[in-house]
Amino acid sequence: MAYVRSKKINGRVYYYLVKSVRDGNKVRQINLAYLGAEKPTEEEIRKIKKRYKRSKSR
Repeated sequence: MAYVRSKKINGRVYYYLVKSVRDGNKVRQINLAYLGAEKPTEEEIRKIKKRYKRSKSR
């Protein structure tokens, strides 16, 4: 399942769509999409997740 994660870099906050994937005994986060410096709305997040699922599904 994908979720939105914020990262603070040099005092600024950036938002990413992230997915957790198991790699052996560890869980790694994979950045699926950069969402920008402004927090996206719930509707924007739903649209981005839907677009990612459609284009990247296997």
